[in-house]
Amino acid sequence: MQNTTIDVRPVASAVGAEIHNVDLTNPLQDRTYQEIRNALNEHGVIFFRDQNLTPAQHLAFTARFGEVEHDDSNSMTAVPGFPMIGEVRKEPEATRNIGGNWHSDHSFDPLPPLGAVLLARELPEYGGDTLFASMYAAYDALSDGLKKTLDGLNAVHSKTQAFVALPKDRQVSAEEHAEVKQKFAAREAVHPVAPRHPESGRRVLFVNPNYTVRFEGWTDKESRPLLDYLFQHAQRPEFTYRFQWREGSMAFWDNRSVWHYALNDYHGTRRLMHRICVKGNGFGNG
Repeated sequence: MQNTTIDVRPVASAVGAEIHNVDLTNPLQDRTYQEIRNALNEHGVIFFRDQNLTPAQHLAFTARFGEVEHDDSNSMTAVPGFPMIGEVRKEPEATRNIGGNWHSDHSFDPLPPLGAVLLARELPEYGGDTLFASMYAAYDALSDGLKKTLDGLNAVHSKTQAFVALPKDRQVSAEEHAEVKQKFAAREAVHPVAPRHPESGRRVLFVNPNYTVRFEGWTDKESRPLLDYLFQHAQRPEFTYRFQWREGSMAFWDNRSVWHYALNDYHGTRRLMHRICVKGNGFGNG
């Protein structure tokens, strides 16, 4: 990127860029802030290395991009003294992790988050990478005929969908499933399937296997074949990037244009991340 204060280096053709030449312990100047925001809109997820931020600095950086919001839908504990920072924690004795499948955060809410900023605090000796997939690229690669079919379609997203057909390492008991279903039965939202990103103006594919239940006005059975096709299509390797964490690493993903997936391949060790969400601003018109 020319004539900028930062150094933006793409890490894959479809998604992701590392940003260098910036110290996030200091408040962002207006120009630097705008360049980082432009990189986020273009690449879907941006990464920073060697950023040893305090919780207050982590919060200040995130708040520069929008109103910080509290995640009330899961069991994450807050960082002491910082109720808006959630701990994405897996202890050595745990088998289930947080975010261990492809998803967009809170797509079951009327206004899903703009994004989230995840900072590494404690890492296992191996494993614990995070995958990202571009929904810009997924949409662009669809045929003209399928794009036309999806144009104008809406989809229903539900929190309870996340507990259906779980893989073995993520299954919950029947009692837990019933409790979750009762607690989150009303946590549903309807979103366009192929909306325009509100900042870049590009079309994105906005469905995900963790929360999308059906197309609006269709039955679950009618919706399943097309949804399954879209879910598999969006996971194509050429649309994805695998980020390897290091101490001081931070990832900021655009929840509107990427999926993410936290790999659960480090049993017996601890992994601790600090996560802050930025309130969403909706989608543009088609």
